[in-house]
Amino acid sequence: MRVARLGPLLLAAAGLVTVPLGLRAANWIHPSPDVRPTYLPAASGPRERTPFDPDRTSDLARLKPGLVVIGDSMAGTRIDPGLLTRLTGAITAPLLSPGSGPAWWYLAIKNWVVPSGVHPRAVVVFFRDTNLTNVLFRLDAVWILDTAAHDREDDLNAVVARRRSALYRLRRGVEWMYRSEQVRHWVEPAVSQWPARALFEYRRPRAVFLERLNERLGLDHQRPMDAADMQATEDSEADFDAFVDKSTLPLMLREARQAGLTLLLVRVQRRPAGGAPPYQSPALRTYVTKLHTYVEANGARFVDDTGDPAQTLDMYEDGDHLSPDGRRRYTEMFAARLRERLR
Repeated sequence: MRVARLGPLLLAAAGLVTVPLGLRAANWIHPSPDVRPTYLPAASGPRERTPFDPDRTSDLARLKPGLVVIGDSMAGTRIDPGLLTRLTGAITAPLLSPGSGPAWWYLAIKNWVVPSGVHPRAVVVFFRDTNLTNVLFRLDAVWILDTAAHDREDDLNAVVARRRSALYRLRRGVEWMYRSEQVRHWVEPAVSQWPARALFEYRRPRAVFLERLNERLGLDHQRPMDAADMQATEDSEADFDAFVDKSTLPLMLREARQAGLTLLLVRVQRRPAGGAPPYQSPALRTYVTKLHTYVEANGARFVDDTGDPAQTLDMYEDGDHLSPDGRRRYTEMFAARLRERLR
């Protein structure tokens, strides 16, 4: 009796696996342009990519900055490049991308800063807690990575391969079986534009409607929240010895050392709570101590903002981001700190 009941369940499961295979055939009807192998085969299959941005290198060579600032919104909401230039007398060049991660920061150094031939007083990278040794952090933001990646990035691919989990391998297998990236290129526009096509017969009013809708739903119309963009630091990532050689940190340090660049790594302070710096587990404190020692032993400089009494809650806006006034105040404090660290 139980075997008879199991039959329909197995049939349904087989259908869930095999029916989507029909999407592969549909790719012949809706071919995707320029889908080709990626520079990160350990993480994703063939896909359409955003072109590499060569202008960053030429811009740096022309600007000849005294400081280069690299990071995501943690850097963007802390450093005012114009103000830092005035306070330090060193032209500040920002290489920033909100939503970026350590893979992009490494590529920015390797493929933009080093080839530009500039020798600033420091290349400054802002990060949170364990981000520097977590190569998978924001690795899915492929269009951001693409802007700084060449057609081959073997060293980056190698560390990604060493960090691949069973989940990553499963996703890679699903992509290969169903050609999901090619499918996404024609399914996603069809689904996302269906409401506009139902409401508007002609293309122009449809495009205007979608543009206004996207603008209305943009981040600048979202209500700020204390928890916005706050990444919970788990002790599973706070194992420096386990992850350092599976990360881009050694690659960043190598590139800076070989090019004769001074690399300054700044751990930002997360949002304070209850008038005190954010809680740090014993594992995280041990991690930061080892990170500090490793960075300094490999010729770079390390700054930890956590616990700085001058970085108070009133400087913050949403999550770990600083407000415009907090950005000004932090830039002033950072200029003074640079004078101490770069003597």
